[in-house]
Amino acid sequence: MNRFPVSRFPVNRFPLIAAAWAALLVAGFALVLALGSPVANATDELEAAMHPAVPVTQDAAERSAATIVRLQYPSYTSATRATTKATDFGVEHWVVEYSDTTGTAPRGLRVSIVVKTGHVEITTFP
Repeated sequence: MNRFPVSRFPVNRFPLIAAAWAALLVAGFALVLALGSPVANATDELEAAMHPAVPVTQDAAERSAATIVRLQYPSYTSATRATTKATDFGVEHWVVEYSDTTGTAPRGLRVSIVVKTGHVEITTFP
């Protein structure tokens, strides 16, 4: 007598398992594509602003400066902005200045970005 009865109709489960696996795989790819790229956090934004792509254009310099001001110096967000291109000792750079004259004493912030290297320097003045 056989202890383990054999079914008269053998069940091949491979197609069922393969179909379920394929459906999960497709659903996973669809989810990844629907979500897209991750949202940049403040650290990533600041890192990108501190190292702009070279050669730095006026628009890129202003965007970098605006990001730096928004994230590190929020008190200057409403200040007047002026952008100039300067050459010091043969090195071209963009100077984005934020000046605030609403208080008792004028104060400001200067973001200087070298055109060829993207080096960023930030200074404040009272």
